[in-house]
Amino acid sequence: MISILIALIVLAILAGFLLVLSEEIPSSFCFVIGAIAAILSAMGLISYAFTGWNYMAAEYKADIINREYDTNYTQAEVYWAADVIDTVRELDRKRVELNGDLFREEK
Repeated sequence: MISILIALIVLAILAGFLLVLSEEIPSSFCFVIGAIAAILSAMGLISYAFTGWNYMAAEYKADIINREYDTNYTQAEVYWAADVIDTVRELDRKRVELNGDLFREEK
């Protein structure tokens, strides 16, 4: 996660550099590439903020799951494989099937 953040920050710095460079040297190519890089870095940083929030929340979810079910899931397992954990918990759940026909002969 930290390498993605570093890449987004470098992209934002590159975008700023290209936009400043397009002011000093009149170049529409630098301006277009700088504007695209600025938009991509802004969208990436906003997405990273929401993703980071969910990743940090996975630690608290892992603590609750581990405490309630006596397991040892990690933060990454809860974040990346939450649907798998739910499926496994559903399969591990004990089911009781009742036969409603009380007068049926047993075989």
